[in-house]
Amino acid sequence: MDIFYYVLIMLATILISNVVNRFIPFVSIPLIQIGLGVLVAFLPLAFELKLNPELFLVLFIAPLLFNDGKRTDRQALWNLRASILALALGLVFVTVLVIGYFVNWMIPTIPLAAAFALAAALAPTDAVAVGSLSGRIDLPKKITHLLEGEALMNDASGLVAFQFAIAAMVTGVFSIWSASVSFVIIAVGGIICGLVLTFIKFKFLKWIRGLGMEDVTLHMLIQILTPFVIYLVAEELHVSGILAVVAAGIMHAFEKRKMDPMTVKLNVVSQGTWSVIIFVLNGLVFIILGTQLPDIIQVVWQNSGVSNWQVIFYVLLITFSLITIRFLWIHLGWLIPHMLKREDTSKLNLRATVLTSLSGVRGAVTLASALSIPFVLGDGTPFPQRSLIICIASGVILCSLIIATAILPMLARKDETTTDSPRAEKALRVSVCRKVIEELNKEVTTENKLATEVVVEDYRGRMRGILKEDMDLSKQREVAKAQQELRLQILKWERENTDLLASRGETSHQTASRYKKYIDAMEKALARKTKTRSGTTSLMFKRLTRQILHPKQWQEAKARFNEMKQNPEQSQKMMEEIRELREKNVALITDRLKSMLDDSNQAVIWPLIDENKRLLDQMRRDIGSAKSRARFEKNKKEVQLQAIQIERDVLQELFEQGKISRDLVRDMRQNLNLYETYYFGSEELA
Repeated sequence: MDIFYYVLIMLATILISNVVNRFIPFVSIPLIQIGLGVLVAFLPLAFELKLNPELFLVLFIAPLLFNDGKRTDRQALWNLRASILALALGLVFVTVLVIGYFVNWMIPTIPLAAAFALAAALAPTDAVAVGSLSGRIDLPKKITHLLEGEALMNDASGLVAFQFAIAAMVTGVFSIWSASVSFVIIAVGGIICGLVLTFIKFKFLKWIRGLGMEDVTLHMLIQILTPFVIYLVAEELHVSGILAVVAAGIMHAFEKRKMDPMTVKLNVVSQGTWSVIIFVLNGLVFIILGTQLPDIIQVVWQNSGVSNWQVIFYVLLITFSLITIRFLWIHLGWLIPHMLKREDTSKLNLRATVLTSLSGVRGAVTLASALSIPFVLGDGTPFPQRSLIICIASGVILCSLIIATAILPMLARKDETTTDSPRAEKALRVSVCRKVIEELNKEVTTENKLATEVVVEDYRGRMRGILKEDMDLSKQREVAKAQQELRLQILKWERENTDLLASRGETSHQTASRYKKYIDAMEKALARKTKTRSGTTSLMFKRLTRQILHPKQWQEAKARFNEMKQNPEQSQKMMEEIRELREKNVALITDRLKSMLDDSNQAVIWPLIDENKRLLDQMRRDIGSAKSRARFEKNKKEVQLQAIQIERDVLQELFEQGKISRDLVRDMRQNLNLYETYYFGSEELA
């Protein structure tokens, strides 16, 4: 029960940290969670958490990196591959060498191999910390992609360097050739292992779906187990488990699945489940870090043989050194190519270099590495200054987070998205709908044309609703009046086109005559639209009087109706001709209305375009047989699935490009889930 209570307290602490962040948003959540973790460590609990570094990596880092790999921008990762590798490999090893020698010179009681181990633990940036930071600070999109790619890749190089430094310290033996070969085997082997296991997983899923095993719970369980299994298998093969889960996540991002009801259902469940998992794991990482700090600091404060002020000085100096090395490496990496090409180096953005340098925060991997330092050497003697090394690593983590939290918002302010204003948000929502409509129109076929038009109309309806938000009453009346006038013009276009088609023999004169009667009736209805209720009652009375005074006309109309009823084939033919005529008129009207579109009249014209198409769609469905209607509903559902996926992709692209804030994209994704539920009903989401 003690463990159970402890877990409940940790989960409650995550909840409290997010509530606290609402009141002090200028402090990043990781710092709040570390502080609350320190408080948890002082609670009089029966259970005390002893962190196992290996368990920590598989339980927390594996699923977090797997999820980051799935969500990463593949194109951006490829475009920045050279810069990412320069940071993930070159900068890590430079940091190990420089900081290792520097620590050994500054603190002679820490042997060189142990100093290299500390430097290797501090070298990699942390993907979890970077993700938490980017959620609060809107960095330029290129820097964000660079940081995410670096954090995904540099863990392996840092951990391999750390392992060799510890091995050299424990055994007293080190070979640069052996270390280099081992690094290549471990890194490349990890990537290959992740790709192979993911390929096997895809084949396995295809096989069980072929057996009819479509249970969403089963597939969701497989998704959750994937990063843990891949990490453990890779570690058993003595290759990088971290790179294996990163490669697996990126491969999942490339997966193309056919959209069907089962996939949609799985996507909904998966999104909700993973959001909870990532939310909890992100919080636990920093809370656990906080719970470890009191014991670490207490040991150093009392028994390290170094004064407390010296420890603080070491932490600050090492943090400053890490930032300086990172700044010089990045600046030279951008400066040298420009100099070789003899380009103007004044165009280099120094501010971007500073942003990238300060964004290299340390986190869970650094702490896990430091805590995995053995207590004794190979000859049984205590590992020299183990507590001091762990304390310095913890202090650098805190300092990097504090510096990034305090300074980055000021430097990144100019790059924040501008979707906070209601007008900008409205424009963004409309642009998303338009993008979905454009993509759907590109995929139109003869089979799904009607279904696509219906789904497009749904999105145009959403656009109209967005555009009408906050529209004052006078503006609504102005739009209604303009639409009234334009509808009369549309009827004029229809009459002219009907006469033209009849003169060309493309429709019969009888059909044209009947259709023009419909146009006449519509014109009269529009002319009477502004009349009062008493005027409508008067009109009904006039019709009744005309039927009484002119019974011959009434009898003729009744005879025509009975004739059509007795000759269903002739009636069907007439309806088909009217439908064809209506289609041609709608095409003409749509083209003319679109040619009139500009920024000032969209609220007037788009509803009329959609209205004409909607009437045509209804006519087609009414004429079709039950079989054709069923086929239409099937096509409509497929197009709706496609539209939902397009909208998700558009939102993700906008977010990755920095054109939409995290809060707004979250709200829009929640709304999308509601639309998805509306489209497919409780039967498919149960």
